[in-house]
Amino acid sequence: MMSGDIKLALTTMRGSKWRNFLTMLGIIIGVTAVIVTISLGQGITTQVNNQLSEFGEDLIIIRPNQTINNNQTGLLGVNLFGNISSNLQNEDAEVVKKTDGVKISSPLSLVNATARYEDTEYKDGLVVGADASLPELINQEIEYGSFYSVGEEGRKVAVLGPFAAQELFGENVPVGKSFTLRGEEFIVRGIFEEFTPNPITPGGDFNNAIFIPNITSQSLSGGESQIFQIFAKPNEGVASSELAESINKRLFALHDEQSVFTILTQDQTVNESSYTLSLITALITGVAAISLFVGGIGVMNILLVSVSERTHEIGIRKAIGATRRQIMKQFMTEAIILSLVGSIIGVVLSLIINFLIRLSTDLEPTVDFVVAGLAIVVAILVGVIFGLAPAYRAARKNPIDALRHF
Repeated sequence: MMSGDIKLALTTMRGSKWRNFLTMLGIIIGVTAVIVTISLGQGITTQVNNQLSEFGEDLIIIRPNQTINNNQTGLLGVNLFGNISSNLQNEDAEVVKKTDGVKISSPLSLVNATARYEDTEYKDGLVVGADASLPELINQEIEYGSFYSVGEEGRKVAVLGPFAAQELFGENVPVGKSFTLRGEEFIVRGIFEEFTPNPITPGGDFNNAIFIPNITSQSLSGGESQIFQIFAKPNEGVASSELAESINKRLFALHDEQSVFTILTQDQTVNESSYTLSLITALITGVAAISLFVGGIGVMNILLVSVSERTHEIGIRKAIGATRRQIMKQFMTEAIILSLVGSIIGVVLSLIINFLIRLSTDLEPTVDFVVAGLAIVVAILVGVIFGLAPAYRAARKNPIDALRHF
């Protein structure tokens, strides 16, 4: 493409800046949507995989079959950490614990309770019943204090996630302080280090959780606490997949050959979450890509109007010797410039949006500049394809008829 064609195209386009901007709008929206969607998909996948890998490669998770549930907002959420409507019982936890090859295990149960400290109420977090083996199961360190011991599993003690501690006690380290759950006084034993946030289901974020012994949780809820998942780790030398199969057989027999649970190793959990997120990302990206198609139609329509408006100009250029190829190149150049500028604006806008998402949420979109480059290339190709028809129409204008047009 010659510099003369570019200069001529830019000179022509300066006369209708607003129309050109509106023409580019579809391209801008399409490129922005595609890059932001893919960035979010890649970022969320990385966050989920990082969180799962922190729990250890040998962790086995037993949870109810239902992994997609409606939350209070009415939106569907994929829950990688179990769900509130649980089919798991204490008998299931005992079966898992007594399975040959299990080194340690712990059921995780939920208690519906509001935490109170002085004038502060904390309603947004989870109250989770867990055994003393939980930190070892999930490879999580205690930042302040310690986790409760086996000897304290019937006592009213608690370990808090860092966000829950901040909500209840502010910036002070609350180890040794007391708060209430359902009117019962609990002593804070320790504070967990910050967990990697779960970007899919905020309800599964242990940063907001209050952990109490399982025996205490059952007495606090009158035996109504619900087991929403069971964690287990194998003995050294025992493969996670083999142990998962053994647990599956025993639970299957316990439930009269009915499958009311799902057993996943970490590899399976990572693959499941990655596959689900990839499907969602592909679907949304496909929808966003339609904007590029619509943007291409916009480019074509505006150039067709431009051809009609500039018929006399085309006639003059042909009369002084311009060939069909030169006329076609001029309009193709305009189409490419519109698509290129629109795609660059879209890339810049997507970077700004991703930055704002990182700033205001726990999500960490990952910008792939290869994807950004491909988006620009695709946008230019869209401009070329949809610019062909107007350029061809302009090139075929009869110079005599065109000169008569005013």
